[in-house]
Amino acid sequence: MTMQRCWHMKRHETGVRRATGFLMVMLWLQASLRVTEAAIIPKQSEGHDYQTDVQRYVAVYPSKNTRRATDTVRLQTAVGPDGKVVPTLYENKIYIWQTHTISGNLFKLEDNGTSLVVSKKGLYFVNLRMSYYIPDMHTCTSNLFLSTSIKQHHTSYTKWIDVINSKDTMQCVDYWHQSVTLSQVVRFGKGTKLRVLIDPVNYSYIIGDTSTFFSVTRL
Repeated sequence: MTMQRCWHMKRHETGVRRATGFLMVMLWLQASLRVTEAAIIPKQSEGHDYQTDVQRYVAVYPSKNTRRATDTVRLQTAVGPDGKVVPTLYENKIYIWQTHTISGNLFKLEDNGTSLVVSKKGLYFVNLRMSYYIPDMHTCTSNLFLSTSIKQHHTSYTKWIDVINSKDTMQCVDYWHQSVTLSQVVRFGKGTKLRVLIDPVNYSYIIGDTSTFFSVTRL
């Protein structure tokens, strides 16, 4: 009788440990990541990428379902009328993108390149990086406030709502480089639209190369 009771107690403890582990994983999935990096770097020739020596990357491990792991899209800054890659805003705050790479058929750009449409419900990893640079001939006279947000809209919503947002301060110093990274694991419904909004006051300092991007991957 005593041995049977001990066996039941061990099974109960094992179940508790498994439940605790599952809860920790779910909390991790719900957690959001906000990373701000800043540094003074030498001026480089036009057209080169401005990067700091230390960078942080958020790893997305592919699902065991290889079909889902291929459903991803990466957006980069839209090309201006002159053919150059330059930051562009639509209606003051909404950032305009163009498709850089896409795998699968779950994503498409709409609304003049401002809205990324997710065509299938599921769990997605959203990753945004906005890179800024203060040149030596800058026009700012005080610190800049970097307001960045990813918003979503669905037919069941009455308005656009935040997926994740951040507010940071950037120094007005020659050759100052700063990047803001927002990452979130979130569940989207079919037909959800995603947009990126920034403060239009800062858009002229955005680096419009590959260091600024918006990616979404189905998990």
